[in-house]
Amino acid sequence: MKKSIITLSVLLATSFSSISIADESHNHRFDGVSVKIPTLSHDYYLGQGSGATHFWHGDNKDMSFTATGGNDAYEQVSDKVHPELTAHSNKMKKGIFSFKKKFFQVYGYGLTSPMIVDGDDGLIILDPVESVDKMKDVMTDFRKVTGNLKPVAAIMYSHWHPDHYAGVRGIAGAENAKIIAHDTFMANVVKGSMGGNGPALGFRVDYSLGTLLSVEEDGRINGGLGPDFEIREHSLIAPNTLVKGKNGILEMTIEGVQVEFKHVPSEASDEITAYFPEFDLLFGSEVIQGESFPNLHTIRGTQYRDPSIWFPGIDTLRDYNAKAMMLSHGRPVVGAKHVDDTLTSYRDAIQFTYDQSIKAINDGATQEDLIRQIKLPKHLESHPWLGDFYGSIRHAAKQIFVGEMGWFDGDPTTLNPTYSVTASKRYVSMVGGKDAMMSLANQACETGDYQWCAELATHAVRVDLEDMEPRLLKAKALRELGYRETNNNWRNWYLTSAQELDGTIDYSKKINLQAPDLMAEFEPSQLVGAMRFSLNAQRSQDKHFTVAFEFGDYQETHALEIRRSVAQFHKDFEGEAKATVKITKPVFLGLLVGKVDFTQAVKDGYIQIGGDATAVAEFFSLFDKPATDPKITLR
Repeated sequence: MKKSIITLSVLLATSFSSISIADESHNHRFDGVSVKIPTLSHDYYLGQGSGATHFWHGDNKDMSFTATGGNDAYEQVSDKVHPELTAHSNKMKKGIFSFKKKFFQVYGYGLTSPMIVDGDDGLIILDPVESVDKMKDVMTDFRKVTGNLKPVAAIMYSHWHPDHYAGVRGIAGAENAKIIAHDTFMANVVKGSMGGNGPALGFRVDYSLGTLLSVEEDGRINGGLGPDFEIREHSLIAPNTLVKGKNGILEMTIEGVQVEFKHVPSEASDEITAYFPEFDLLFGSEVIQGESFPNLHTIRGTQYRDPSIWFPGIDTLRDYNAKAMMLSHGRPVVGAKHVDDTLTSYRDAIQFTYDQSIKAINDGATQEDLIRQIKLPKHLESHPWLGDFYGSIRHAAKQIFVGEMGWFDGDPTTLNPTYSVTASKRYVSMVGGKDAMMSLANQACETGDYQWCAELATHAVRVDLEDMEPRLLKAKALRELGYRETNNNWRNWYLTSAQELDGTIDYSKKINLQAPDLMAEFEPSQLVGAMRFSLNAQRSQDKHFTVAFEFGDYQETHALEIRRSVAQFHKDFEGEAKATVKITKPVFLGLLVGKVDFTQAVKDGYIQIGGDATAVAEFFSLFDKPATDPKITLR
């Protein structure tokens, strides 16, 4: 144990000493930039000169850390990486935290760090990491380090985001375990995949979490909440043990371990936490999102995350007065006063952002005003858990305006503004043509005004999307903005958009949020109902008929009624349909993911049609597949 800590402290010391060297040889980007939030937090929690070197926060008591080797984040000093971001990467070295040799956090293997509880004759696993292969590595290294070969008895999904469940099939025997989640979990998974805006979330996740980028100084540095977020194999086993209702509580004894599961709406509406009263340890899930300012809004897209609901959720955790805390993201905190400080500071940062945004809105502030006016108080801005690495007050305050007031900023010229492409053509013409606009954009880049350069180049790009000169200039400006960023989501989006512009983007790395193993857990009604989001309004505007789907393996029938550009879902359909498709769920799933040919399946007897067979062909012709690689920046 001592050897691991000494080696770690030497590595960290080496990393920080090299920052000053980088500044001397590359002083045009980070000259004079200091690290306000270092890798280790002991000066904050234990006071200046404590001499502490342990890898977690707070007291050096009842906790140990065994390094398992490696860091999937980019941790080298570079003139293309903000020093704060380099220090943040150094927090993500792989290893296993052990609290009282009973609770283990397998850390640094993905965006989420699962907690494993050693029960009498079985293990409790909280929040499997986001990919099956990663979870296999978690279990392999856990068993190697601890020698613990007990089977899994229970698994908890804290909420519906895939980094908290998608690796579940990497746990041997998971299909026989209690799977614990909130009773709205599956509905949220469906909505976030095929049953709502899942396709859009998928390609926007690629931009915000940098999954299309390589791990290098020009690319992805870390995942903000963990070293990376790459789903190479997406899996799901549906929950079978539920925490029910708003603020519901489920008390259980699992393999001799008492645990209280509680619904705490916060970062996600279905968030549940776990408290272990015999050991006074709290697993806070993502109510505390990680060692970063919280994502009160995520730029990849989400429904409004109401801060006025989130910070009272943290007060619920404070009421436990826990002596130790582990979380889905970030390293453990040890010591009751340090746990309380972390929770209090985090909730205060959220309430401050919300209250001061509302105050400014009441004084007439718009979205543009808020992101410039709202700044954290000095005692919070350098807190170890509030760095600008994942969430950011810069985009949170703007979303508070939209969430509370809607998009309209009050200026009536924004009610029906000139279409952006038309406006760009007019701006280009106004300054004397595209060459003149490019000259202005180049001047902005040459003077280091990269934001203005990108904005000017955007007008030239829109005039001719195929012209590479303005595309390359905008890409250059976006890269310069990205290199200077501490916030991973912003950096990743800048750099991925730059690749889209210069044509080097690699879509083969994209995340699939509609993976077959995931969809296989959906109910037939969910699969049929989700089709309505793909209806082509133009082709169906004069159509009105119903097609039913009879699932013989479930003894269920569900239908979609096409009614002039609207597809109404009828669960447990008992009416008259123009056609009835007799099918099984696996075959229907194969149709949805493109693995089964409808005509051939009919010929082979896997599908039978009752009623008007031509109506079935017409029915499917009215639906579109989501765009595969839509352009986000080049438009």
